[in-house]
Amino acid sequence: MDEKINIFQRLKQVFRGDILIDEPLSAHTYFRIGGPADFYLFPRDLEDLVALLDFCQREEIRRFIIGNGTNLLVHDEGYRGIAVDLSRTFSHLTCKGNVVTAGSGVDLKRLIRYCTVRGLSGLEPLIGIPGQTGGALRINAGAFGGEIYDHLLNIRLLDRYGTLEKREKREISTGYRHTDFPEEVVFVEAQFRLAEGNPKEMESVQKSILKERREKQPLSLPSAGSVFKRPPGDYAGRLIEEAGCKGLRIGDAMVSRKHANFIVNCHFASAQDVLRLINEVRERVYQRFQVELEPEIILVGFDLS
Repeated sequence: MDEKINIFQRLKQVFRGDILIDEPLSAHTYFRIGGPADFYLFPRDLEDLVALLDFCQREEIRRFIIGNGTNLLVHDEGYRGIAVDLSRTFSHLTCKGNVVTAGSGVDLKRLIRYCTVRGLSGLEPLIGIPGQTGGALRINAGAFGGEIYDHLLNIRLLDRYGTLEKREKREISTGYRHTDFPEEVVFVEAQFRLAEGNPKEMESVQKSILKERREKQPLSLPSAGSVFKRPPGDYAGRLIEEAGCKGLRIGDAMVSRKHANFIVNCHFASAQDVLRLINEVRERVYQRFQVELEPEIILVGFDLS
């Protein structure tokens, strides 16, 4: 505790935003799972974020950016380091012609609504993905035949030292739920070039997508969305179901009976329950199909060495 107080005092000398100590990450993840982060920070502005990144680098303190916590599994003992929340800092949205600029802390739902009322089309397939723009850019989020990079112009970001850079789309390598950005990069904002569209038609498309999500996905229980990436030429959900894993349960973590590529928190699942279930599903699928399922969710606070 003395070391934590010492870090807090040094942090206050360079950081102007709000600081929460021992903040339970279960309150910030869709799984509703996870122990406390040593520090949970809300930078006040870009300058504050740059100072924080420099502080973490100099002091050799671990940190990670948390968005809506939609695809995270946090260790039951929490995270020894700093969780950085950008939702209050980079929540801006602007429009010039058919180019929309979105801060990394903007919810995708809000971004899509902003574009829809202005008749700017292209991001509709992402409706219902409950993340923020920064998180979507990190993993190249997508659904229903579209990905966030389809309409990207450029991204502004900070490197591990807090240096501001700009990357054009052509400079970024992307794939299925993948980008080539180093883990320590922090996204600040992105620009998208969109097409002219009819707001009513765009709303109709979005309603159809949301209806399909409600029908196929277990949205009534906490989860982290799709657990595994789609294997080449197949679907993780099909393989998991065929391997007899639908309804498989460890503790309060269960493979959804509605969609096999979702693990849901039935009541009070622990991170260890979920991780053991993930490993069991991977083993059963491999034994049946010789396919190695690759997790899509991100593990936070686990020692994977």
